[in-house]
Amino acid sequence: MSTEVVWTAAPAGYLEAGGVELPSSYPEPTGSPGENCKIGYITPTNAIPGIQKEIDGATGVATEFGCSMVVKDGQLSPQTQVTAVQSLLAEGVRAIIVNPVDPAALAAPIEQANGANVPVITVDAPPGPGDENLAGVTSTVLQSRDMAAFEMAAAVAEAQPDGKVGMIYPAFQSKNLQYQVERFQYWGEELGLEFVAQEEVAAHSPESVSTATSALLQQNPQITAVMAYNDSAASAAAAVVRTLGRTDMVVTGVNGDSGTTGLIADGRILATWAFDNTSMGEQEGRAAINAANGVEIPEKVLSPGAVIDKNNVSSYEPQA
Repeated sequence: MSTEVVWTAAPAGYLEAGGVELPSSYPEPTGSPGENCKIGYITPTNAIPGIQKEIDGATGVATEFGCSMVVKDGQLSPQTQVTAVQSLLAEGVRAIIVNPVDPAALAAPIEQANGANVPVITVDAPPGPGDENLAGVTSTVLQSRDMAAFEMAAAVAEAQPDGKVGMIYPAFQSKNLQYQVERFQYWGEELGLEFVAQEEVAAHSPESVSTATSALLQQNPQITAVMAYNDSAASAAAAVVRTLGRTDMVVTGVNGDSGTTGLIADGRILATWAFDNTSMGEQEGRAAINAANGVEIPEKVLSPGAVIDKNNVSSYEPQA
């Protein structure tokens, strides 16, 4: 019998293990920033699974309070995001939501936004709950990456109390994914796992991940668990594990992608952490409307997520 999916911003054991307690929502806005207001939204890339649900969540809140949403595709380019901020300022937006490809690259345009009295809401920048916001940023919406790392490490530790772990590390430009993998090791060691090695991938593609996983396991045959930076990487790693006949191994992912559910159901992937993209987008929208209205809001808000494993995967409806 399948159990229900439990969305949470406070997994059991997380705070006790050293997490930072943050609010999980912004105040409900009480009014519109004005007639014909526009809110800017800059993605890292529109091709990210689940990003449209996030945009939809933010747009729904903006619409409720009389604002339209102007979306710019970051195209995984820091310079494109810089240009997008400048374009949005020229279009007269009342607030900007941005998920930076390279946070450092946005220092100057954030300063420009501050000079124009346009508040900036960042997403996952910085990704750590204990890290300070970027200079000039009003608030940050966190995508529960530290919780994801904690829960995936906990899943491996439960399946393999003495597990020997290898990691697939994203060497391409993605600060939040890199942070997430680094936290795999932090939480895993807290929970008694042994981290043997990691293999870098220079580009996010199934071919690159497959090559990295093969090298990782051939060079380190003692590894019994592979922790991947997201679900598509986990799927590619699971395929390699199956080809090698390693029935003793477990693989974890992060994102809650629809393509992963079947692999979880048949045991090829142990678990993933699903982000609540719609809820996260709604929080981004609330942050933007409140900030545009001059309302003081928390410096950080932590969005919920959920562990998806064999016990509850049949009850899960993917947003990505």
